[in-house]
Amino acid sequence: LGISASAASEDSAARNVASAKSLAFGGVGVAGLMSEGERNLRAALEQPDASQVLQAALAHATPAGKLYILVGLRRCDRAAYQKVFDSLGRPNDDVEVVRGCMISKAPFRQVLSQIQDGRFDDYLSRPPR
Repeated sequence: LGISASAASEDSAARNVASAKSLAFGGVGVAGLMSEGERNLRAALEQPDASQVLQAALAHATPAGKLYILVGLRRCDRAAYQKVFDSLGRPNDDVEVVRGCMISKAPFRQVLSQIQDGRFDDYLSRPPR
């Protein structure tokens, strides 16, 4: 009854996305490397059932994890994205956002509307660095 290695890595990529502490796309830090969160999201999106895996991870996701999952669903399954977007709570909490070397806090709702506006769509189209 063992789980296949691919199913296990699929689950761990989605779990890692869900547990993200901050939202970061594009190069971050001094070296401009891809964030762990973006790397995990890309790995989850490579799975054949990416939409289901991401939706399942949503239940136990941090605020940053929820935002990553929304970006991923917007990329792979617009219908599921819209359903999740419409049903998601709109907490007043701030979420940590990393852009380059800058770490800041942004209202969850503000980042949510940026996702809805398509501000993060291009990042996943770029080749990983």
